[in-house]
Amino acid sequence: MGTTRQRSDLNAQVRAYLRQQGFRPGEQLPGEREIAAALSVGRTALRPVLDALVRAEVLERRPQAGTFLKAVPAAYAHGARVSIIAPFSGTGEPGRETDAAWLHRVVSAFERIAVPAQLQLQLKDQATCAADPCSIKVMARDAAEEGAQAVLLLHPLGTREKICCALALLHDLNVHPLIVSSRTYPGLASHVYFDSGWGAYLGTRHLLQLGHRRIAFAGAPSGHQWVQERVAGYQQALDAAEVARHAKWIWYPDNSERLPLPQDGADALRHFLSLPPRKRPTAIVAANDVIALRVLDAARRQDISVPDELSVIGFDNDPGSLLAGLTTIERPTEALGEAVARVTLERLAEGRHAAAVTHRLRPVLIERTTAGPLFHKEGHLP
Repeated sequence: MGTTRQRSDLNAQVRAYLRQQGFRPGEQLPGEREIAAALSVGRTALRPVLDALVRAEVLERRPQAGTFLKAVPAAYAHGARVSIIAPFSGTGEPGRETDAAWLHRVVSAFERIAVPAQLQLQLKDQATCAADPCSIKVMARDAAEEGAQAVLLLHPLGTREKICCALALLHDLNVHPLIVSSRTYPGLASHVYFDSGWGAYLGTRHLLQLGHRRIAFAGAPSGHQWVQERVAGYQQALDAAEVARHAKWIWYPDNSERLPLPQDGADALRHFLSLPPRKRPTAIVAANDVIALRVLDAARRQDISVPDELSVIGFDNDPGSLLAGLTTIERPTEALGEAVARVTLERLAEGRHAAAVTHRLRPVLIERTTAGPLFHKEGHLP
């Protein structure tokens, strides 16, 4: 059967073979005899490795049919160490209540790919020193000095300047930096995130398909890059449908980078209701669920029927959106964790001079009850 190290090496060879041959998920693989010959190993040594890949859900055996590729395997890590720095225990700031649960989901999905590939993980909780503006740089240096070959910053706390310093430091220490963040850092790190612009495009397009033409965007503070990306996606959907825009259909509370607050949703609806009757929107795409949920609450307080008189779409699919029946755009959380694990393993396999890459995932629309067809008369809002 061979030693543990020999099986580990063969596991890496089989993973590389599956990637290099260009097999696609769902495709049937050659038989054991052919794979063994291609790798110059015996079938007795190969079989337990294939069994392990079945357990890891890379391969699937179908009775009377053969073995099929279930997922393109990540590179094998050979015990490489990766540090993940994130505010795991939360910061206590309003609007961050779900962060700890979201981070847990991302890291759990990361582990599903990374652990079978023998990646060693070390978690560092930035929340314990959130008051220190230089904490991200200090923690990145510590991770490098402790032997990390790659460091993942997962929704790190800090200004863009401080995070840039941390990423540059990792480069100088020959550690591959990766980041999961709504901010982008071109050239400084491999970046894995979801496509905010596409999500807003998807939500706006859904409202257009329901017959709406007066569609507004209820924004969060405009200093956030993710807010600007979502506004751009909203505008692109209107342009693609050749629907005229109205400057006052885009509303921001301010131009800071503070966290969105529920009050922002109430203020947004108040602004839209102040417009002349024939300029008032029939539908609203909100920057996130925090804002969308308060728009719903404020609308119902004013006896505006949702969705008969006003349709509302959120973004994020936070827990509260389910109870409210909010139609929303869901971030692909588990897919994000798996994708960043694959990118990490690929960067490690390419060595210390591996180039930074960008990987964007597309959100999906979750249809519930707050978005409906345009059945009402012009100038319907009070």
